[in-house]
Amino acid sequence: GWEWTLRASFLEVYNEQLRDLLSSEGGTQSPLSIKHDDEWGTVVTNVSEFEVDSMEQINLLMAKAAKQRAVGCTDMNAASSRSHSVFALYLKGVNEGLGSLLHGALHLVDLAGSERLDRSGATGDRLKETQSINKSLSSLADVFAAKSSRQAHVPFRNSKLTFLMEPCLSGQGKTLMVVNVGPEDSNSHETLCSLRFASQVSQCDTGGKPKRSAKAVAGAGAPKAVGVKSTVVGVAAKSTGRPQSAASTIGPSRRAK
Repeated sequence: GWEWTLRASFLEVYNEQLRDLLSSEGGTQSPLSIKHDDEWGTVVTNVSEFEVDSMEQINLLMAKAAKQRAVGCTDMNAASSRSHSVFALYLKGVNEGLGSLLHGALHLVDLAGSERLDRSGATGDRLKETQSINKSLSSLADVFAAKSSRQAHVPFRNSKLTFLMEPCLSGQGKTLMVVNVGPEDSNSHETLCSLRFASQVSQCDTGGKPKRSAKAVAGAGAPKAVGVKSTVVGVAAKSTGRPQSAASTIGPSRRAK
Protein backbone atom coordinates (compact mmCIF):
# COMPACT_ATOMS: atom_id res chain seq x y z
CA GLY A 1 0.00 0.00 0.00
CA TRP A 2 0.86 3.68 0.17
CA GLU A 3 3.28 5.14 2.69
CA TRP A 4 2.98 8.88 3.28
CA THR A 5 5.32 11.48 4.75
CA LEU A 6 4.56 15.14 5.47
CA ARG A 7 7.25 17.77 6.03
CA ALA A 8 6.85 21.43 7.00
CA SER A 9 8.87 24.64 6.69
CA PHE A 10 8.21 28.28 7.61
CA LEU A 11 10.07 31.32 6.29
CA GLU A 12 9.58 35.05 5.91
CA VAL A 13 10.62 37.71 3.41
CA TYR A 14 11.95 40.61 5.49
CA ASN A 15 13.50 43.67 3.81
CA GLU A 16 14.05 41.55 0.68
CA GLN A 17 15.89 38.89 2.68
CA LEU A 18 14.74 35.31 3.29
CA ARG A 19 14.72 34.25 6.95
CA ASP A 20 14.13 30.76 8.33
CA LEU A 21 11.54 30.98 11.12
CA LEU A 22 12.17 27.41 12.31
CA SER A 23 15.90 27.69 12.84
CA SER A 24 17.30 27.42 16.38
CA GLU A 25 16.64 30.60 18.33
CA GLY A 26 19.83 32.56 18.78
CA GLY A 27 21.69 30.30 16.40
CA THR A 28 23.50 31.36 13.24
CA GLN A 29 21.33 30.91 10.19
CA SER A 30 22.76 29.53 6.96
CA PRO A 31 22.17 31.91 4.03
CA LEU A 32 18.91 31.21 2.19
CA SER A 33 18.64 31.71 -1.54
CA ILE A 34 16.19 30.94 -4.33
CA LYS A 35 17.36 28.70 -7.13
CA HIS A 36 15.70 27.27 -10.21
CA ASP A 37 14.93 23.57 -10.10
CA ASP A 38 13.76 21.49 -13.07
CA GLU A 39 11.51 19.35 -10.88
CA TRP A 40 10.02 21.89 -8.47
CA GLY A 41 10.34 25.18 -10.38
CA THR A 42 12.18 26.96 -7.55
CA VAL A 43 13.88 25.77 -4.39
CA VAL A 44 14.94 27.63 -1.26
CA THR A 45 18.33 26.39 -0.14
CA ASN A 46 19.18 25.63 3.52
CA VAL A 47 15.64 26.16 4.83
CA SER A 48 14.71 23.93 7.79
CA GLU A 49 12.17 21.15 7.23
CA PHE A 50 10.52 19.00 9.89
CA GLU A 51 8.54 15.79 9.47
CA VAL A 52 5.07 16.07 11.02
CA ASP A 53 2.18 13.66 11.53
CA SER A 54 -0.30 15.58 13.68
CA MET A 55 -1.87 19.02 14.09
CA GLU A 56 -0.20 19.25 17.49
CA GLN A 57 3.23 19.10 15.88
CA ILE A 58 2.23 21.66 13.26
CA ASN A 59 0.87 24.02 15.93
CA LEU A 60 4.16 23.77 17.84
CA LEU A 61 6.11 24.71 14.70
CA MET A 62 3.81 27.64 13.98
CA ALA A 63 4.14 28.85 17.58
CA LYS A 64 7.92 28.69 17.29
CA ALA A 65 7.82 30.63 14.00
CA ALA A 66 5.52 33.28 15.49
CA LYS A 67 8.13 34.04 18.16
CA GLN A 68 10.76 34.73 15.51
CA ARG A 69 8.68 36.61 12.93
CA ALA A 70 9.49 40.29 12.47
CA VAL A 71 6.89 42.53 14.15
CA GLY A 72 6.99 46.18 15.17
CA CYS A 73 4.88 48.97 16.60
CA THR A 74 3.32 51.67 14.40
CA ASP A 75 0.65 54.31 15.03
CA MET A 76 -1.92 51.91 13.59
CA ASN A 77 -0.86 48.58 15.09
CA ALA A 78 1.03 47.72 18.27
CA ALA A 79 2.21 44.42 16.75
CA SER A 80 2.42 45.06 13.02
CA SER A 81 3.76 42.33 10.74
CA ARG A 82 6.93 43.64 9.09
CA SER A 83 7.39 40.77 6.65
CA HIS A 84 5.58 38.36 4.34
CA SER A 85 5.49 34.82 5.75
CA VAL A 86 5.23 31.46 4.00
CA PHE A 87 4.18 28.23 5.72
CA ALA A 88 4.76 25.19 3.50
CA LEU A 89 3.72 21.54 3.68
CA TYR A 90 5.36 18.94 1.44
CA LEU A 91 3.53 15.65 0.87
CA LYS A 92 5.19 12.53 -0.51
CA GLY A 93 3.61 9.13 -1.08
CA VAL A 94 5.34 5.92 -2.16
CA ASN A 95 3.69 2.68 -3.28
CA GLU A 96 6.36 0.09 -3.91
CA GLY A 97 3.78 -2.44 -5.08
CA LEU A 98 2.70 -0.12 -7.89
CA GLY A 99 6.19 1.27 -8.37
CA SER A 100 4.78 4.77 -7.99
CA LEU A 101 5.66 8.02 -6.24
CA LEU A 102 3.27 10.92 -5.64
CA HIS A 103 4.29 14.33 -4.31
CA GLY A 104 2.82 17.79 -3.92
CA ALA A 105 3.21 21.04 -1.99
CA LEU A 106 0.80 23.36 -0.19
CA HIS A 107 1.91 26.91 0.64
CA LEU A 108 0.00 29.34 2.84
CA VAL A 109 1.15 32.94 2.37
CA ASP A 110 0.45 35.80 4.76
CA LEU A 111 1.21 39.12 3.10
CA ALA A 112 2.02 42.16 5.18
CA GLY A 113 -0.42 44.95 4.30
CA SER A 114 0.84 47.99 2.43
CA GLU A 115 1.10 51.15 4.53
CA ARG A 116 0.50 54.88 4.15
CA LEU A 117 3.19 56.77 6.02
CA ASP A 118 0.84 59.59 6.97
CA ARG A 119 -1.21 57.05 8.96
CA SER A 120 1.41 54.57 10.22
CA GLY A 121 3.89 57.23 11.34
CA ALA A 122 6.76 54.86 10.51
CA THR A 123 10.30 56.17 11.05
CA GLY A 124 13.75 54.61 11.26
CA ASP A 125 13.67 50.82 10.94
CA ARG A 126 9.87 50.86 10.61
CA LEU A 127 10.21 53.24 7.64
CA LYS A 128 12.71 50.96 5.91
CA GLU A 129 10.40 47.99 6.49
CA THR A 130 7.42 49.92 5.13
CA GLN A 131 9.32 50.82 1.98
CA SER A 132 10.36 47.19 1.46
CA ILE A 133 6.81 45.90 2.05
CA ASN A 134 5.27 48.42 -0.34
CA LYS A 135 7.93 47.78 -2.99
CA SER A 136 7.37 44.00 -2.95
CA LEU A 137 3.59 44.44 -3.07
CA SER A 138 4.02 46.83 -5.99
CA SER A 139 6.11 44.17 -7.73
CA LEU A 140 3.33 41.66 -7.09
CA ALA A 141 0.81 44.09 -8.60
CA ASP A 142 3.07 44.42 -11.67
CA VAL A 143 3.07 40.63 -12.05
CA PHE A 144 -0.71 40.45 -11.94
CA ALA A 145 -0.99 43.38 -14.36
CA ALA A 146 1.31 41.61 -16.81
CA LYS A 147 -0.62 38.35 -16.43
CA SER A 148 -4.03 39.97 -16.86
CA SER A 149 -2.91 41.79 -20.03
CA ARG A 150 -1.19 38.61 -21.30
CA GLN A 151 2.20 40.24 -21.74
CA ALA A 152 5.01 38.05 -23.06
CA HIS A 153 7.31 39.08 -20.20
CA VAL A 154 6.14 38.82 -16.58
CA PRO A 155 8.52 40.55 -14.11
CA PHE A 156 8.78 37.78 -11.51
CA ARG A 157 12.42 38.57 -10.71
CA ASN A 158 11.74 42.11 -9.44
CA SER A 159 11.39 40.96 -5.82
CA LYS A 160 12.07 37.91 -3.65
CA LEU A 161 8.33 37.56 -3.06
CA THR A 162 7.38 37.35 -6.73
CA PHE A 163 10.43 35.21 -7.57
CA LEU A 164 9.16 32.63 -5.09
CA MET A 165 5.68 32.83 -6.58
CA GLU A 166 6.74 32.29 -10.17
CA PRO A 167 6.07 28.51 -10.45
CA CYS A 168 2.51 28.61 -9.11
CA LEU A 169 1.58 31.68 -11.15
CA SER A 170 3.03 30.13 -14.31
CA GLY A 171 0.73 27.15 -14.63
CA GLN A 172 2.52 24.79 -12.23
CA GLY A 173 -0.04 24.98 -9.43
CA LYS A 174 -3.50 26.10 -8.35
CA THR A 175 -3.96 29.40 -6.55
CA LEU A 176 -6.57 30.71 -4.13
CA MET A 177 -6.48 34.32 -2.96
CA VAL A 178 -8.40 35.82 -0.04
CA VAL A 179 -8.63 39.58 0.52
CA ASN A 180 -9.89 40.94 3.85
CA VAL A 181 -10.86 44.60 4.24
CA GLY A 182 -11.91 46.84 7.11
CA PRO A 183 -15.53 48.04 7.02
CA GLU A 184 -14.94 51.32 8.88
CA ASP A 185 -15.48 54.63 7.05
CA SER A 186 -12.01 55.75 8.08
CA ASN A 187 -10.57 52.84 6.08
CA SER A 188 -12.58 53.48 2.90
CA HIS A 189 -9.52 54.48 0.85
CA GLU A 190 -7.62 51.30 1.79
CA THR A 191 -10.72 49.18 1.21
CA LEU A 192 -11.20 50.64 -2.27
CA CYS A 193 -7.53 50.02 -3.14
CA SER A 194 -7.81 46.41 -1.98
CA LEU A 195 -10.96 45.77 -3.99
CA ARG A 196 -9.44 47.31 -7.11
CA PHE A 197 -6.40 45.09 -6.72
CA ALA A 198 -8.60 42.01 -6.20
CA SER A 199 -10.55 42.92 -9.34
CA GLN A 200 -7.31 43.07 -11.31
CA VAL A 201 -6.14 39.73 -9.95
CA SER A 202 -9.45 38.09 -10.84
CA GLN A 203 -8.69 38.78 -14.51
CA CYS A 204 -5.52 36.68 -14.39
CA ASP A 205 -4.98 33.23 -15.87
CA THR A 206 -2.11 31.36 -14.26
CA GLY A 207 -1.36 29.67 -17.53
CA GLY A 208 -2.61 26.10 -17.57
CA LYS A 209 -2.89 22.91 -15.57
CA PRO A 210 -0.35 21.89 -12.90
CA LYS A 211 2.63 20.08 -14.31
CA ARG A 212 2.72 16.35 -13.68
CA SER A 213 5.52 13.84 -13.76
CA ALA A 214 5.79 10.10 -13.27
CA LYS A 215 8.53 8.47 -11.27
CA ALA A 216 9.38 4.87 -10.65
CA VAL A 217 10.33 3.75 -7.17
CA ALA A 218 13.84 2.32 -7.07
CA GLY A 219 13.76 -1.42 -7.65
CA ALA A 220 10.22 -1.41 -9.03
CA GLY A 221 8.82 -1.62 -12.52
CA ALA A 222 7.43 1.16 -14.66
CA PRO A 223 5.41 3.73 -12.72
CA LYS A 224 1.64 3.27 -12.90
CA ALA A 225 0.65 6.55 -11.24
CA VAL A 226 1.66 10.10 -11.89
CA GLY A 227 3.14 12.43 -9.30
CA VAL A 228 1.42 15.76 -8.84
CA LYS A 229 3.83 18.61 -9.37
CA SER A 230 2.20 20.92 -6.87
CA THR A 231 -1.10 22.11 -5.54
CA VAL A 232 -0.68 25.54 -4.04
CA VAL A 233 -2.97 27.70 -1.95
CA GLY A 234 -2.19 31.23 -0.80
CA VAL A 235 -4.16 32.92 1.95
CA ALA A 236 -4.00 36.33 3.58
CA ALA A 237 -6.13 36.67 6.69
CA LYS A 238 -5.92 40.18 8.02
CA SER A 239 -8.38 42.97 8.61
CA THR A 240 -6.78 46.23 9.59
CA GLY A 241 -6.91 49.83 8.49
CA ARG A 242 -4.04 49.31 6.10
CA PRO A 243 -4.71 48.58 2.42
CA GLN A 244 -4.84 44.83 2.20
CA SER A 245 -3.13 43.77 -0.98
CA ALA A 246 -4.22 40.33 -2.01
CA ALA A 247 -2.43 37.30 -0.79
CA SER A 248 -1.00 35.09 -3.40
CA THR A 249 0.97 31.91 -3.51
CA ILE A 250 4.39 30.44 -3.35
CA GLY A 251 5.43 28.04 -6.03
CA PRO A 252 6.69 24.52 -5.38
CA SER A 253 9.92 24.77 -3.45
CA ARG A 254 12.04 22.16 -1.77
CA ARG A 255 15.24 22.26 0.20
CA ALA A 256 18.18 21.89 -2.14
CA LYS A 257 20.50 19.06 -1.24
